[in-house]
Amino acid sequence: MNFHDAGRFEAVFFDVGNTLVEQANPGTPVSELRTVVLPGVHQAIEKLRTVTRLGIVSNTTVMTEQDLRSLLSTEGLSSCFELVVATADLGVHKPSPLPLLHAASVMGVDASRCLYVGDIESDAIAAHAAGMEFCYTGPDLEWALLRYFAEPTNALDRAVCHSSEPEVEFGLSLQEHLDQLVKPVGSLGSLEVLASHLASTQRHRFPRADPAAVAIFCGDHGIAADDTVTPWPQEITWQMSAVIASGKAASSIFATSTNTYLEIVDVGLVGPKGVDGVRPERIRSGTDDLRSGMVMSVENARRAFEVGAETAERLVAGGSRLLCVGEVGMGNTTIAACLIAYYTRSAAQLVTGRGAGIDDATLDRKKRIVEEAVNKVPAGLDVFDVVSRIGGLEIAAMAGFIVAASSLRVPVILDGVITLSAACLARELAPWSIKSCIASHCSSEPAAEVALQYLGLEAMFNFGLRLGEGTGALLAVPILRAVCDAVTSMASLSDLA
Repeated sequence: MNFHDAGRFEAVFFDVGNTLVEQANPGTPVSELRTVVLPGVHQAIEKLRTVTRLGIVSNTTVMTEQDLRSLLSTEGLSSCFELVVATADLGVHKPSPLPLLHAASVMGVDASRCLYVGDIESDAIAAHAAGMEFCYTGPDLEWALLRYFAEPTNALDRAVCHSSEPEVEFGLSLQEHLDQLVKPVGSLGSLEVLASHLASTQRHRFPRADPAAVAIFCGDHGIAADDTVTPWPQEITWQMSAVIASGKAASSIFATSTNTYLEIVDVGLVGPKGVDGVRPERIRSGTDDLRSGMVMSVENARRAFEVGAETAERLVAGGSRLLCVGEVGMGNTTIAACLIAYYTRSAAQLVTGRGAGIDDATLDRKKRIVEEAVNKVPAGLDVFDVVSRIGGLEIAAMAGFIVAASSLRVPVILDGVITLSAACLARELAPWSIKSCIASHCSSEPAAEVALQYLGLEAMFNFGLRLGEGTGALLAVPILRAVCDAVTSMASLSDLA
């Protein structure tokens, strides 16, 4: 894996804000702009300029080409770019492809043999409309590009093939720093362990909990089409996605109160498409009945993983440095029990709970269904084959999300038992990915403790939650934010002298 693969491009173009340098607040006067180069930028540019031509295409409202060059020259970057296009000079902005096509024309290169690197979806839209390939940036530009050059077509394969285990040296360095702060050594208890974990995952001496984002994946299950395992009608899944998008659900309220960006993804709902505020990534309208022995095709399963991986790449490129994951799906505690029973080799009686609240007769029936479904699945199957038999679209998407975020060195806060079943899938696909996960809480579902032990994770708290929607993960954000702030703001013992 190296930058020689970039030689197949006649040119590589870059966005500027949040791709090469930190984005300034809107309205900041040009005279007050300060250049803060992002991690991996210098290393990536130096390697790229030896194998291809480089240019810049940046959306600007008032900045000119000369302003951009002056900004970049302070860090020795301006001379690296043969061409700089400021859209203010053109009078047309991305997501229009015209600025990119203009850049390709001026440089005399074929747009179809160019790559554009950016941080937001409008960059991707512009690149694809121009016929260019597109790469999302990440916390480290060099690493993001290395991953892309090795696997340009598939976000999930890119993640699976490029492991990025936490580097313990950063955690140890942070612990040394914590021991020098104005407090007894170890007095912040498990919070110090969490801070060190964040530092190791992010590969940074001082970890960050901001910006934070939560992705809530929504999908329906054939097993919930009647009242076999739940008395709640299947259409509630679709209705809840709309309520979350309206800001009136627990998860959306928690997201607002914790200053966490919220994204809702329809990966497999049954119901009308095009709900305002819900991202349309529907693969199919729900799964088939679990009792049929095949709930979806293997191709559907792969695509669900890919949607999750793509979502993680996009959120990370947009600046998120702490990700939460959650779900909505009537009947999915049955599916989670199947997956956890299968991977942990636990009895259905041990891992099957009451879900959204069912009576004893329904619980007994649910346990039998889980047992029968798991017994039909041979041991040692490919993870996509397992999902096609006893999985869910939203659960597979969460697994892809976990693997991709981990590959990009961004921690993922898990929610309840459904996200834990997704983590079991992620562990099967990319065992190293679980090392970047944080378990927010222990759900009241019996499978939660079994899954936590299997994954080697310890929950931050136990409030008896069983709502889903990423609510537990969201509640963990302010705790992690507080400890990150303490790391950087507390006085040290030497200050007392």
